[in-house]
Amino acid sequence: MIEILRAQPHDSPILKEIALAAKGSWGYPQETMAAWAQTPLISAEAIAADRVYAARLGPEMAGWYRLRLEPPPAMLEDLWVLPAFMGRGIGRSLFQHAVSQARQYNTETFELDADPHAVAFYERMGCRVTGQVQSEWGRMIPRMRFDLPGEGED
Repeated sequence: MIEILRAQPHDSPILKEIALAAKGSWGYPQETMAAWAQTPLISAEAIAADRVYAARLGPEMAGWYRLRLEPPPAMLEDLWVLPAFMGRGIGRSLFQHAVSQARQYNTETFELDADPHAVAFYERMGCRVTGQVQSEWGRMIPRMRFDLPGEGED
């Protein structure tokens, strides 16, 4: 059974490992991954400031997301699942949990900048591409938007 709990600042190293493993599963060049690993993917400060939740499957942390509500628009900054746990509904559970968190704060929509490999997943979740933005790597990536359904619609 998937359990989703608020991440704690001391979880930042394991959350970073999960993000690196997930991104690495898409076949990016080793030098690109090494450069990305040097960036502050998730910090203890971000965990304290934003809505960061981790999914556990038994004793193992399997994935996580970060939702930033301020300033508008709300942004789903991260959503990562360990490759060994992909295809088990963890990403969907994390996304649905982020939707419920956004709804609690009266957010009607949120946006995200999607890795091109993740666009199909986000489209299955109900997101749509609204444009492109330049990533930290200097490439253009899809900007996506999710409009929260009204109460009782999801």
